[in-house]
Amino acid sequence: MNKLHIKTLPDTRSYEKGLHEAGAEEYEKGVSEWALEHRYFIAGQWGRRFRGLFLDYGCGTGLVARNLVDAGREVVGIDISRAMCEIAKRKIGFEVVVGDCLNLPFRDQAFGVVCASGVLHHLPHQLERALSEIGRCAKQAICLVEPSATPPVFILRVILFFYKIYKWVLDRLYANLIGKYTYSIFERPLHHEKLSQICKKEGFQVSQVRFFNHIPLARTRTFFPENLRRHLVESMLSSANGTDVEIIAKRY
Repeated sequence: MNKLHIKTLPDTRSYEKGLHEAGAEEYEKGVSEWALEHRYFIAGQWGRRFRGLFLDYGCGTGLVARNLVDAGREVVGIDISRAMCEIAKRKIGFEVVVGDCLNLPFRDQAFGVVCASGVLHHLPHQLERALSEIGRCAKQAICLVEPSATPPVFILRVILFFYKIYKWVLDRLYANLIGKYTYSIFERPLHHEKLSQICKKEGFQVSQVRFFNHIPLARTRTFFPENLRRHLVESMLSSANGTDVEIIAKRY
């Protein structure tokens, strides 16, 4: 008689909590690479496009929330890491809840919009559950930005190749640095079609899919004026492929 083999998917929450507790301050420095994209093209646009109360799902140190607040929106954040929440609260002063993103402590449709930036790719094995909770709490729309499984434009592939070498060298040099933020072993890029399918399953119609070709050395802000960097980001937006994908879905 053949034995039935049941594959148990890992629950990554404890690991992710420990990772982000230990490296919260270093993480805050790293996410600044995305500051310009969020200000002009992602969270800033979400805040200008939608009204109502926002939930920043997996808020981290508050990169999304600060741009929503700047757009005049009221925001609540939730994250599993207390250290991340404390930084977000200190920097922005908005309401932050330390909690489980797979069991949101909010009533159904408590928020006009639920947004998540760089969160779901930490939960590749609980993706449907995560989006089910997001959909349950969103009355109007879901806004997502996640690393994309589609390849970026060719020139960026070349840049990313050399950047990976650069990062590998740095990781070896600072391997024992206490408080250094390291990437999760569970992170996986996500395919936009799968995200769109789950959104539809939860009762949302996808209204926008857009790809960013993010240049990781965006800290060149020291050398290049903001307007130039803004035009560079805009010129590399794509409807077909990129390093990261934005999905906006509205409730039917």
